[in-house]
Amino acid sequence: MQMIGLLDCNNFFVSCERLFRPDLKHRPVVVLSSNDGCVVARSSEIKDKGIPMGVPYFQVKDILSSMQAEVFSSHFSLYRDISRRVFNTVERYLDDIEVYSIDECFFRVDEERAEQVARELKDLVWQQVGIPVSVGIASSKTQAKYANRLAKKTNGLCVLPKSEWQKKIPEINLTELWGVGRGRTEHFSRYELKTVSDFLALSEAKTGQWFGLEGVRLRAELLGVKGGELAALRVSKQSLTSSRSFSATTSQKSDMREALFYHLQHVVKSASRQVSVITSLRVMMYPGRYTDYAFRGSSVELKLTVPTLDLFTLERLVSDAVEGYFKPNIPYQKAGIVANVKPSEITTGSLFAVNEATMEVTKAMLNINERYGHSVLQLGTVSGNGQRRWQARRNSMSPAYTTNWREVKKVSAKN
Repeated sequence: MQMIGLLDCNNFFVSCERLFRPDLKHRPVVVLSSNDGCVVARSSEIKDKGIPMGVPYFQVKDILSSMQAEVFSSHFSLYRDISRRVFNTVERYLDDIEVYSIDECFFRVDEERAEQVARELKDLVWQQVGIPVSVGIASSKTQAKYANRLAKKTNGLCVLPKSEWQKKIPEINLTELWGVGRGRTEHFSRYELKTVSDFLALSEAKTGQWFGLEGVRLRAELLGVKGGELAALRVSKQSLTSSRSFSATTSQKSDMREALFYHLQHVVKSASRQVSVITSLRVMMYPGRYTDYAFRGSSVELKLTVPTLDLFTLERLVSDAVEGYFKPNIPYQKAGIVANVKPSEITTGSLFAVNEATMEVTKAMLNINERYGHSVLQLGTVSGNGQRRWQARRNSMSPAYTTNWREVKKVSAKN
């Protein structure tokens, strides 16, 4: 019988930072969000202190200082590269995996090999990448998520065959399940349902009547009905966004143009990865939310005659939008691009052909940047070197240990 496993990297962002800093192994560590705003990752020492996820950094800065905690700005290029290494390692060991997020993947495994695979996967990722992981295996994705939660509380391994799952369901609160948020919890409370046993006691018809299709799907997952299924492909997004607040306000048109070009290349790269083309762009230029200029921002919709990923075409449109809608003397604090996209294979052709030469340059740039880092090649005035006003505040970012030759860790041996 086939089971579903979930491999989840423990405190992933923190683990990535500790990977090249062994001196931090038992020290409290936090990672902050873009612009160093909120806590988005915590070591176990931070969690034990009761500091919650998402709390604004300024509220806990003194507490972290008193703990002598190490504070890092988010370094997403590093985290993505380590994530790639983790999943490449898993893929060499298993034939069929579904990457769910930057630090999680589902996989299929035969029940008789479940415990062996869980143990070997955990050891393999630690040996080859240096990232600690937890592995939970059960009859469905929802059950595997719960098994993984139990694994994190023990030795990092948990296998729940059907017999063990059945013993546990009377004590599993519905709020502990994957995907059950505040709204769903209130819905359960309305019908006085507290545990998985309470929920499964309902008939399928009653479940559908009270909770709709999502409730029926959850019931099937909790019964292990869909235990053998993995998604072959992730659903392509229809909208892609890249935006960020600036480290300092700016009233310079050149800064705004450069910021928007930076975000444009992010959405073009994302569209290329999911084999989509851009059909329209929304260009956003905003002052600070709590200033006298709060309502003087701009949001401009740009329709494309021909869907494309051609950076030259798209940057001309963005540049024209800046020329037409940028307002001098306003202290702008945020910029962003929203791209509406659709799959390339369903795109209708046009008499107005895309410039093949510039498309080839765009493809080459995307390939080079994918391999060597986002800012290696840029168009126009965009520069990846140095801090700009429009870039996010990252005062505590670690070196690019794996994506920049100049910042590779140096090791020397002494006689």
